[in-house]
Amino acid sequence: MPTTPLNLLPNFDAVNAKPVVLAPTQTIELWIIGCGGTGSFLVQLLCRVALALTAQGRTTRLVLVDPDHVEAKNVTRQCFCEAEVGLNKAQTLALRYSAAFGVPIEALAQPFKPSMLLDSPYETRQVLCGCVDNAAARQSIAEAITTPRYRSLGSAWWIDGGNSQHHGQVLVGNSSSVKLEDYQTDHFRFYENLPMPTVQAPELLTARPEEQGLSGQSCAELAFANAQSLMVNPQVATLMGRYVVDLLNNTLTKFATHFDQQTGTMVSHYNTDASLAAVLSRPAAGSE
Repeated sequence: MPTTPLNLLPNFDAVNAKPVVLAPTQTIELWIIGCGGTGSFLVQLLCRVALALTAQGRTTRLVLVDPDHVEAKNVTRQCFCEAEVGLNKAQTLALRYSAAFGVPIEALAQPFKPSMLLDSPYETRQVLCGCVDNAAARQSIAEAITTPRYRSLGSAWWIDGGNSQHHGQVLVGNSSSVKLEDYQTDHFRFYENLPMPTVQAPELLTARPEEQGLSGQSCAELAFANAQSLMVNPQVATLMGRYVVDLLNNTLTKFATHFDQQTGTMVSHYNTDASLAAVLSRPAAGSE
């Protein structure tokens, strides 16, 4: 699902951007919530991230969550083949890539629930990669972020990917606050928190008419209206993978990236007080 229209004006805030710096931790959990168009391409990338983290001596857990099964129509645009039609998406991706990379992958063939995060060890850095296509699923992720966390590292981080036919975006954050002072730090050299995706783009929680069965369109009309380029999902997945790497390496200097494949344009919003203030001042910004 795309958010606001892509602004094609160049953004030079990168020169003043400050990175997100996370408290050090030994254990990392990488969650892919939704294993369809974007999530199915993201799995391989996060397996490589898991291998790199393991080489650093860090414990990494990779979890895939999706209740859906592979359909014949998925083979063209999602990362599946004919032999996998009828299998659960999370389970078949876990089987394929754990065998290919030797990385343990847990598959949950059910909808995501915030309570799934509670069984992790106390000092675990959790990164949720949201690759879902409906408001109800995003609401579940938002609840997982905002639920009080009785762990030393605070809330999980949410990296959300969405797209339309040729446009896509990636948003990242971990806080529901709409107050700029909650993101500023005394040392002014880095950020510890960023506004979560649904604070940056509250429309992500608004169900589209077709999600509510109110569109009045036939299945054929909906399929045509929601047609997507063959290459848009892999690009969203690649951007999400880069966000994961930068976040864990304390080099993440942006909180949103938008691209348009037709024009070949990509723009980002960087971690500066001015950019954060602009996002937080939106009339529809989320509440705490």
